[in-house]
Amino acid sequence: MIDLHFDLLTKLYISYLDDDFTFIDEFIKNYNENNVSGVIANMCFMSKEEMKEEYHKNYFNEKVSPVEMFALAKKLLEDRIDKNVNVVLSIEGCDYISISDLDILYNLGLRAIAPVWNEKNIYGSGNRTKEGLSKLGVKFIWHAFELGIGVDLSHANLKTFDDIIEVAKCAKSVELNPIVYASDSNVYNLCNRDRNLTDKQLLKIKELNGIVGIMSNKNFIYKDAIKNNIDIEVLKVAYLNHIKYLENLFGDINNIAVSTDDMTFCACKDPDYAKCPIFDYNSINRELSNVLLTNYSNEEVKRILNINAKNLIDKLNNKKKVKRK
Repeated sequence: MIDLHFDLLTKLYISYLDDDFTFIDEFIKNYNENNVSGVIANMCFMSKEEMKEEYHKNYFNEKVSPVEMFALAKKLLEDRIDKNVNVVLSIEGCDYISISDLDILYNLGLRAIAPVWNEKNIYGSGNRTKEGLSKLGVKFIWHAFELGIGVDLSHANLKTFDDIIEVAKCAKSVELNPIVYASDSNVYNLCNRDRNLTDKQLLKIKELNGIVGIMSNKNFIYKDAIKNNIDIEVLKVAYLNHIKYLENLFGDINNIAVSTDDMTFCACKDPDYAKCPIFDYNSINRELSNVLLTNYSNEEVKRILNINAKNLIDKLNNKKKVKRK
C-alpha cells in the first residue's frame, strides 16, 4: 500500500533530538515492496504550544529555522529508507514558513504542504477556528501552485478549504494545473468529526481530480470508538463503509486512496495514540487487502491501495515549475 499521510520526517527529527533512532529504524523496516511501497512523509509545524504538547520539548527551537529542520530530516530519511520506496516530502502546518522559504524548500525536495493545522496562522485557519485564507494566505497558496507544490486540504476548516479551492480554480484557469488532495480525512456523514469532509467538500476535490486518503484512525471512522471500546471487526467494516460511501459519491474508485496518520510514536505523550490505528503497520498491506477484498476485486484493491496514490505521487514529484502567464 501507499500511505498518504505519516509524520515520518517529524519522528526522524524527534529521534535526532533524543539521539535515539531505535523506534524509527525499526518502523522504517515496514517500507518495502511487500508492505508500504510509498509514503507522503510529513514534517509538522503547529503553534509553539501545540508542538510542545505533541512532541519533544525542544522540537521547535527558534535558533533553528524550519528550513534547517526540514533539510536535516530529509537527510536522515535518505540515509534510512529503501531507495525503491515512493516518497513525497510534505510539511503540515506552515506557521513559520515564509513565501520565499517555499522556493528554498522546493529546491530541497518539498512537494506538498498542508498550510494549516488545527489553529489559525498567518495564512488561514484549521478546523478549530472559523476564518478563511488571509490575503497573504492567497499569495502563499498561489505560489505553491506556481512551484508545483500540492496542497493538502485535510486540516483546513470550511472557509479556508473553500478559499483554497477557489485559488486552485483560478490557477487552473491560467493553466497552472494545481494539485489538491486530502491526505487523512474520512466521510463526515459517517463520522461527524472535525477533519472529516462533507459531501460538498469531497466533490470539490473530485472536481479538481484530487485524491482523498481514507484514514485508519479509529476515532475518525467511528465516533468515540476508543472511548466506547468498539470491537475491531466492527471498525474494519466501518472503515470499508467510508470507502464504499466515497465510491458511491464519486461514481468510481479513481480518486480514493488510503492513509494511516499513525501516531503511535506519540504514545509517551498520550497513551490513546497507541490505541488509534485499526491496522498494524507491520502488516498493513495484507490487513487492508483482506478488508477491501470483501467488497472489491483484486484489480480494484490495487487501485485503491497503490495505483491512485502512485499517480498522485508521480504528479507531485515530476511536476515542473510553471510561472503565471
